[in-house]
This record gives sequence, structure tokens and C-alpha cells, in this order.
Amino acid sequence: MIVNYSEWYTEHESKLLSALAERTRDGQDPSYEILRYSHLKNYILSGEKRPEILIVHDDDGELSAPAVRLILDYFIDHPDVHLVYGDEDRRREDGTYTAPWMKPDWSPDTFLSTFYFGNVIALRSEALLLINPGLRRAEDIEIASARQKDRRDEELARTNEDDDPMREWIYGKVCLKLAQADGGFERRSRKAVAGGQFPIGHIQEVLFHASSKVSLWDGRLIHGSLTGRYSRESAATRLISIILPSRDNPAMLEDCARSIEAHTTVPHEIIIVDNGSSEENRRRVERLVEELNENGHAVYIYEPGPFNMAGFMNRGAREAGGEMLLFLHDDVEIHTDGWLSHLSEKAKLPYVGAVGIKLLYPDSDVIQHAGILMAGGVPVNRLRLKQNSESHHFDFNKGVRNVLAVSGACMMVRREVFAEAGGFDEERFPDCCSDIDFCLRLFELGYYNVVRNNMYLHYHEHGSIENEQTKEERLTRLPQERQALRQLHPRLMREDPYYHKYFTTDPSEKRFRVDITDTDVR
Repeated sequence: MIVNYSEWYTEHESKLLSALAERTRDGQDPSYEILRYSHLKNYILSGEKRPEILIVHDDDGELSAPAVRLILDYFIDHPDVHLVYGDEDRRREDGTYTAPWMKPDWSPDTFLSTFYFGNVIALRSEALLLINPGLRRAEDIEIASARQKDRRDEELARTNEDDDPMREWIYGKVCLKLAQADGGFERRSRKAVAGGQFPIGHIQEVLFHASSKVSLWDGRLIHGSLTGRYSRESAATRLISIILPSRDNPAMLEDCARSIEAHTTVPHEIIIVDNGSSEENRRRVERLVEELNENGHAVYIYEPGPFNMAGFMNRGAREAGGEMLLFLHDDVEIHTDGWLSHLSEKAKLPYVGAVGIKLLYPDSDVIQHAGILMAGGVPVNRLRLKQNSESHHFDFNKGVRNVLAVSGACMMVRREVFAEAGGFDEERFPDCCSDIDFCLRLFELGYYNVVRNNMYLHYHEHGSIENEQTKEERLTRLPQERQALRQLHPRLMREDPYYHKYFTTDPSEKRFRVDITDTDVR
């Protein structure tokens, strides 16, 4: 019986090698060479004739047994892909394995947050002609001082001293430029979406065994190299419409609205959509709107009717005048300046769909939402109830991440993208899953959805618009809406590109855990 990751991997690798040995291959393998990270720059700038494929890995560790075969097969099967990365783990001194780093498929915003390619990449040599990664001219290659500098970079990498120059070069001058040249920061085509294809390749197998704990490369190594980073001037030019659905919850609504005003300096308007508060509460909300209008702009829409969260949000969007739409539940509290600007800096990018933010339980450090993933056909909130101050699965809860869906409790999208997707589905998803369905439709339109786990808000969850009757109705509708998700988005509900195929599908699991009960090669 397999009881830990090391045993799982040992048996899994054996099966994988057997499966690879049985594959029938037509034609000749491409030529290749294996290099260490510290050698890559000098090698590229040397002017030497290169093989078709360069396999490059960190100095601290070694390739796994099936790595080369997996990489060559991938390039053969995907002739349009120029850059590939894979999964990894760490091998202890006693030969056992630990710390599996099972990675998502190509995630442009995750890449800008951290170099999640990690310790192993492979690329086609011909692609280097597209990006010219060298900082020196061809004739400078022969200058002794230039060669000496490259050797110093290599020595720093080998001695584990400050190797930021080498990292910055690999991250920003090679991988970032290749990703840009290959459309990694563009909206994907319908054909690519339908085929499950990304412009950057990911091999979902362990390709590298590190010798020591992984040191993540911070996105600040490429600071300023691409849009999507905070700009006070850029944020100040866009009106953001904040849509707040609410009913019979004036106290929380007031707290939410005042926290918005206290921590927001960019142009915005607040649109409150009320589907039937009592007369007393209605008057209280009207007084709040009058107060908000003294220094800003607020709109109050009062339309009694059946509970339908998707309908409330669509109604607010029709009233909105902003370039950006932010859908926000009225039991969310803001405690951080710049929150709205940072959301809009991602939402403005042409390839980005919906943008969310990490949500913590009120007055706590406990994670409530850090991005919605699909596990076994069910939407799950991995890391729910985990401490945010801790680091979980290679800083998943700390950086900016691409995920299939974000919580509708705080979701921003450009107005034209909202219209292109057709808004929220009021008929099929009146409550529970309208945000998930909307995000999946955006992904199917070629957009990348983003959760900013480098920031957080506090969220009471169901502390506002829901009473006992609507809560019972919601729980009754939940199975129907989940079934509708599976019918409308069968592939994404079954295969989440941001949730590894070897992770557990148990919806109650709170970690990113490899499923040690299943050792089949999938």
C-alpha cells in the first residue's frame, strides 16, 4: 500500500518509463543538448552551432529519468510550441522524494508574479532568433571582459550566492520574451480553447529533482517589463462602477460603502441594487445614498422581486456608466488603500477576463477564497480555512494567480467583456454558481481570469442579502446549478488547466495534495 509521496512517485515513474518504452515513434528524434542555468547565457552568446532543442535546468539537482524522452516527445507532438516547462520535486540525501511542485498550465499573470517555471525549461533553438536575448553585439562576444563576467555569473550560481543577474536574464530576457513572441500575453483563439492548447507548453510530469528547498524567483526581477502593474496615472483615468446587491441589510451595507470611500481615491460610482428591503430599511439606504452623493456619485435602484443574484448584478450593470464593472457583495469590508486600482490594473489588460481578490474571514487571518478550482467536476476553494500568514503550495496564497474562476463577492471585468459574454445567466444560475459560469464562459472566449492573492479583503459571506428562506432556497438549488455547470462546460469541469491532474479530487481536501491512492499514468 502506498502511504506517502515518495512511494507514489517511485511506483509512478516506473509505470511511466514502461509506457514511454512501449511508444511507437516515427522519424528521427530532434537533436538536443542539456545545459545548466548558469551556462545558458554564455552558451547562447558564444555563437556556436546549436542543436534543435535546448534542455536547461538549475545547477542544484538533476533531471528525472523520463525527462529527456518526455521533452522530445512533447516537441515532436507540438510543432508550434517553442518553450516548455515541467513539474519537479526534491530528492533527499537518502534517495527518497518530497515537496512535489505540480504546476498549472500556462498562466501569464502567475508568471509575472513569480517564475513558476522553476528549475527546468526546454526551448527550440530557432526561437532564439525571434527574441535576441543577448545584451551584447556579436563582435563583443570575443571581448575577454565579457567572457569573464559570464564566468562570474556561473560561479555565483554554483556557490548559491546572489545569482540575481543570471535569474533576471533567464526570466526576463529569455522566457518572458519567448512568451511574448509566442502570444503568451494575448487572448487565445477559439480553436486553441477548443483544443485545450496554450502557447507555452507544460509537461505534467516530474522532470527535475532538486537537491535542496526550492527558492522562488520573484516577479520583481522583471519589474516594469510589461503592463498590468500598478500605475497611479493609469488608474486615475478610468471610471469604475461598483455594483452592490443588497436587501434588508443596511448596517453591513453602510460599513461596506464607507470602507470603499475611506480606501478609494480613483474615480468610481456606487450602484446599490435592492430587490425588496422593508420601508424602514429602504429609507435608511436612501439616507446613505444622499450622504455618498455629497462627495461622490451613488445610485439606488429599488426593485422588489424574487431573489436572483445574477439578476441583481445584471440590473446594476445596465445602470453603470463606468469603463470597469466591479461586482461586490455588501458584506465585504475594505481595509487596504489601492485595492481598486490594483484590480483595475489587471482587468484593463486585453487578454484578461475577470479579476478577483483573496477573501479572508472577518477579523481573522483565515482564508475563505483564494480562487475557484475544479476538482472531480465540482467547484472547490482550496486552502479554505488555512492560515493566510503561512505559505501554501509554493506561495499560491501569496501571489497573483490565474484560475478558472473567482468569487462573485468581488469580481471586476471590463464593460465590453461583460457585454461580450452576455452578462450573468439569470435563468440557469439565479444564485449559487452564476459567478463560476460567467468566468468559465470568459475562459471559453479566450480570456485569462485572475485572482490577486497578494492582497485581501474581509468577507462575511451570506451575512447580507440572505435570510433563512433564501438560504434554504440556495441549498436546494445548488445541486441543480452544479449539474448545469457540468452540462454547459463539460471539459473545464472535468479538466481544470490550473489544477494538476495528479492532485486529489476530494472536494473536502483543503490542500494541494497529490492523490497517492491513484498511481496510474494519466
